Amino acid sequence: MKSEYYTSVIRIKGSESHAMVPVKSDQPIDRSHFIEISKVLSRIYVGVPLDRGDIICSNILNTGVNIIVTKTIES
Repeated sequence: MKSEYYTSVIRIKGSESHAMVPVKSDQPIDRSHFIEISKVLSRIYVGVPLDRGDIICSNILNTGVNIIVTKTIES
């Protein structure tokens, strides 16, 4: 199976200027997990402030891969 970095966006709660923040996996993950990861992340809302590199979801689907924020959001 082919492995790639997973990228997506997650909804933000409590920010007047941003509705979503970009996220990605911290290491390549098998593409067969992408749909399930999308389902998990679609249920998540995060609060501000967020710093680039913050872990949103650690060890997603027991893969050993973390989902991290790729943009700093102050509020």
